[in-house]
This record gives sequence, C-alpha cells and structure tokens, in this order.
Amino acid sequence: MSASKMAGLAAAVRDACARVAIDAYEDAGTQGLCAEGRFEAAVGAIERVDLTAIVGAGDAGRAPEPGPARGPARGPARGPAPAAGNPPAPVIRRATREDLPAIVALLADDALGARRERAELPLAAGYVAAFDAIERDPHCELLVACDGEQVVGTLQLDFTPGLSRQGAWRATIEAVRVAAPARSRGTGRAMIESAIARAESRGCRLVQLTTDRSRVDAYRFYERLGFVASHVGMKLELPRRG
Repeated sequence: MSASKMAGLAAAVRDACARVAIDAYEDAGTQGLCAEGRFEAAVGAIERVDLTAIVGAGDAGRAPEPGPARGPARGPARGPAPAAGNPPAPVIRRATREDLPAIVALLADDALGARRERAELPLAAGYVAAFDAIERDPHCELLVACDGEQVVGTLQLDFTPGLSRQGAWRATIEAVRVAAPARSRGTGRAMIESAIARAESRGCRLVQLTTDRSRVDAYRFYERLGFVASHVGMKLELPRRG
C-alpha cells in the first residue's frame, strides 16, 4: 500500500472515530449521564466502528463518505446515509398506540423521569388519555425513533400559532428520550434534525425547547444543532386535580 493511501486510510479511521465519539458523548449528555458515563459512551462508540468497512472502501479506491452535516437536516425522516463504519440512521415516524408502553418506559428510564413516571403494565389511564388527545390534535406530533422494529427514542413536537414575529408559527420540542443502547449512535441528533425539518415543512419560523438545569452537557448538544440559549425558561407546577 502506498504512503498516500496509508495516510488517507489513517485519516478516514481518525475521522470516523472522532465523529462517532462526539455524537455518543453528546447523546449521553442529553440523558443526564455523568462525565464518566459520557466518556464510556464515547469509548464504546469508537470500539464499535466498523474498520473493515473503512478498509474495504479504501481498497476499492473510493473515499469514505463524509459524516452527517452539523446542523438541521433538510432531508427525509431517515436522515443522511451513514458514513463507512457508522451505524445506520434510525427511522423517525409518528408514534402509534402500540408504541405507548415503549414510550412510557423511555420516559421513566431517566434520572428525572424515574421519580415521576410509572411504566408498569397496565399503563396508567392518564398515559392513554394523553396519547389520544395528542392524536386528535392537529398541532401535536408524538415521534419515535426506530432501530428495526424496536423503539429507541421519542420526543413530542407541538406547533403553536402566535401574533408575535408578524404572526409566526413556532414549534416546541419536548420530552426527548433515547434508550441507553442507542445513545452512542447519533439517535438524539437524528430525532432533533427530523423535528426541525417537520417544523420547516409546517412553515414555522422558530423551533424552541427547554432542558433541565441538571443536564448541563445537553446545552452543548443543542448548541451544536444551532439552538441559542437566548431566554430563561420558568415553570410552575400545579397541584394534581381529582
């Protein structure tokens, strides 16, 4: 193998490892993992890089494909084709009633959600009623990310009309969750980019979200996708009725 080919192969391996490590670290940060957990997720992602595919691409005389662009996706829900050595992008679709147990389990599998959710079957009636309300509302979408037949991520996307910004519509992203095995595979990025693309297709002028103060590293993840911490979010929890 020539020196130039060796250099190209080394660069391809380095770029693939850096790409999956950054995505894994950021995904882990959105889930509230500690620094050690984020580091382990990044190392695990590097260990799963398919070096055989990268070498094969080099032997075939073609350059490895570049990774997904940093920033909002403009394509279909599946996202860009994976680079050599990267896992395939998840399929992002509207949730169905059959997905509800998996969605609630994702909501509960979280340091904060574990204190307020109940994933035991049968599900609490409130979950079913909320899902039905979302399904009836033309301005709400409950999305899931799927790896094959398995639900590995979820988020809720709400569309709101407003008089500000000359009558602009805005989209709000809420309840972002990614299953532990999928946190080092770019799943969170794919879901957010899909939500942004859906907001654009609806004519929204603004996409907004909030993240809990305890998830410090989630800020950097969202900033890399183009979000700006321009406002201070505040919430008032109301007493449960009934």
